[in-house]
Amino acid sequence: MSAMASIVPALLALLVSVTSRADDFHHSRAILETHCLRCHNTNTHKGGLSLSTRADAVDEGGESGPSIAPGDPAASLLIERIAGERPEMPKGGDPLSAEDVATLRRWIEAGANWPADITLAERKPAEDGPWWSFQPLNQPPTPTVNNTEWPRTAIDYFILSRLEEKGLSPTPEADRRTLIRRLTFDLTGLPPAPEQIDAFVGDDRPDAYERLVDRLLASPAYGERWARHWLDVVHYADTHGYDKDKRRDHAWP
Repeated sequence: MSAMASIVPALLALLVSVTSRADDFHHSRAILETHCLRCHNTNTHKGGLSLSTRADAVDEGGESGPSIAPGDPAASLLIERIAGERPEMPKGGDPLSAEDVATLRRWIEAGANWPADITLAERKPAEDGPWWSFQPLNQPPTPTVNNTEWPRTAIDYFILSRLEEKGLSPTPEADRRTLIRRLTFDLTGLPPAPEQIDAFVGDDRPDAYERLVDRLLASPAYGERWARHWLDVVHYADTHGYDKDKRRDHAWP
């Protein structure tokens, strides 16, 4: 028991460390791709510098030497060029924000984690303001609708507003048998058992649908169905599955 008690915190610390390193690279990558890759890529490489790969930035560098010194932001030309009161880079663009500079410093200080198989690609800065996922949350006004009896939640007002705008009406509510089949397939990927259908059809409690939702969400089949879906979305695999099929030992975090 004591051995297990000491192993678990160590594993959690390792997971946090690996995840943190990946997160630091994720944010630093976005900054480099948005502000630097326009001039410093494999084809253009102004000043002889490309920031497309770790080898380009750390090992080869440009006319002035390597751009990144892992573990030492003060010795990294990248930080020297983008920081200070009058930053030299990016040329012809707005200086990086203090937050972006701090992110790059922190990433380099932590060792500049950069998987060897990842090549950066230029991103276009958003012309209509910050990227949508960085916008603060806000509460939009609820649309006004003609059929005020149909909406049950705030989202329904938005849906109905667009339907009425197009001259359309909502379809009638599905019967009980159809509802349980739709919901069970959506949440678990499996059909409901005949006895489950009969039980729901015969359940006259006002919260019968909510109870059905809760039961399906608590089912192991729900976790299995959606874990499989999201692992497919992120292309999870322990190997690359292409060319030499190289291993991806840290895919699991």
